[in-house]
Amino acid sequence: MGKPDDQMLNRGARTYLAHAVKAATHPVRREILKSLKKGPQSTVDLEGELKESRYNLYHHLDVLSSAGLVKESSSKSGGKIRHFALKEPKRPELAVLLFDEAELKEDPKSRENFLDALEMLEGKPIPHRDKVCLLYTSPSPRDLSTS
Repeated sequence: MGKPDDQMLNRGARTYLAHAVKAATHPVRREILKSLKKGPQSTVDLEGELKESRYNLYHHLDVLSSAGLVKESSSKSGGKIRHFALKEPKRPELAVLLFDEAELKEDPKSRENFLDALEMLEGKPIPHRDKVCLLYTSPSPRDLSTS
């Protein structure tokens, strides 16, 4: 049918995946990604929503951009304000889903429900389902202050 499990990703893909996951798991970058899920936003909008300095946002947006997770969209203001959006490939080869610990605690069955849905979409059982791990990140300081 296909390649053995240990050869599913070539070396370049594994390097890209490691870089993307590392970029996405930083607390500030995770918040940026969550915000961009709502749609493209300017750095001014992100600054107001996330309460981060614009210079800090530029740094994190550059990291996310180099990891291939976000893209800079055309500026509507003559280049003074940068706009960003999630980069959504037309035919992704792989998906990595990151969950907050709080999101998993809200619904402990969410992991199983998610894996059930994947099996239904694929039309076959997930091999070694008990060994599948969903990555989650620890809460950011902002998450802790709103609890």
